[in-house]
Amino acid sequence: MSIIPSKIEIEFTDERITSSAGSIFLSAMADKLGLPNQLKAAIKLKRRARGASDAEMLLSLVYSLAQGDGAILDVDRLWQDDARRELLGLERVPNHRRLGEYLGRFDDSACERLLAVARSQAECIIGSVIEHEVQTKGYVPVFVDGTGLEVGGQYFEGAGRLYDGSIGYWLHASFVGGLWVTQRLQRGGCHPAHEVKELLGETATMLGEGHPVWARFDNAYYRKEVAEFCKGHGWDYSISVTSETFKRPLREMMEGFIEADWEAINDDGSEHAAYIYHRPGGWKHEQAYVVVRTMQEDTQKLLLPRYTLILVSRNDIPLAEIVRRHREKQGQENALKGPLIHLDLHHPPCGLFNANRAFYAAGQIAQTLRIALQVKLLPKEARSHGIRTIIRDLVRGAGKLVYHARRWKLLFAKSALRLHWLAYAADCLTSAG
Repeated sequence: MSIIPSKIEIEFTDERITSSAGSIFLSAMADKLGLPNQLKAAIKLKRRARGASDAEMLLSLVYSLAQGDGAILDVDRLWQDDARRELLGLERVPNHRRLGEYLGRFDDSACERLLAVARSQAECIIGSVIEHEVQTKGYVPVFVDGTGLEVGGQYFEGAGRLYDGSIGYWLHASFVGGLWVTQRLQRGGCHPAHEVKELLGETATMLGEGHPVWARFDNAYYRKEVAEFCKGHGWDYSISVTSETFKRPLREMMEGFIEADWEAINDDGSEHAAYIYHRPGGWKHEQAYVVVRTMQEDTQKLLLPRYTLILVSRNDIPLAEIVRRHREKQGQENALKGPLIHLDLHHPPCGLFNANRAFYAAGQIAQTLRIALQVKLLPKEARSHGIRTIIRDLVRGAGKLVYHARRWKLLFAKSALRLHWLAYAADCLTSAG
């Protein structure tokens, strides 16, 4: 028996219904972290007191990005949605043209102030992230990486050639767990590890002391200054060595290995590992490396062994544990891919370089708000989910805003997939006053 009517009439209503009722949690978290006041104090680019203020301009962009609307044009959706604007506490919202013109006013100084706000927001919740990582892993994972951002035209200021020959910018970022703590948007043509010490320094400042840190890096960061920085701050670290130039002396040392030198690191015996000690040219001290010999991939045996080389800071813990910790880097890479994909940050939207710097600073703030929702307003089970799930099942929940008995109420649909998340977050807001 069909329960769906064969014909459904379509009409329109003046009721305040929004498909982004979870925006109330974004605005509540932003207020808790002091974001509106920080933006108001740090950024003052407007010359006339008309239209949206500086803070409203940036909050409109941040809130749009936080629900996965990564184009500047998408701010028009917020401008049109009265109920969503009310939930976000925005009296005025710019259209996309005004917002684009506003981003064009950013200079180096304004960009640095906005980036300082982004770091300050990360500092507000990094303690909760550290606590979660130590409880679940026993250490705090730090990951630094860079990614190319392609541009779609010829008139992008500062765009240059990337490693694959395309034209664009470099986005260099540092993550603690899944939290995006600091960043640098670089002009095209620079090295992937450009200004890595600055990124590490800002990360170390936020981490403080007394935490067991394990930093993971790709081959681009196989540098003496990176290893010395980590040692100087008491961090453990592991760095992939994939360059044939760097691998050559290590391969020569491996030729003298006998079978007894290898140690099995998994149950089926398909992988073995061993230590190698070598002092690279220009380095003061001998370094420890782990070489992993893989004989089988899934159920398929390899014709020839595959060797993976990793620079490591420790040789006093089991080889299997060192390899496991370094391979978790692949999962942490998703912390960078997540914002680019699910917040739609893959392509810089502005022709001016500093305008794009401001845009990506807003993207970092949006990602911080998303992490804050997970660690502050949702049950612990939600911490294993990615950006897409939080956006779909929390921020983009359908709701109706009503005024009844001299009070505003937000009514969520009971058909929501994760209704218990909405209830849990609502209870947290109520208990917080």
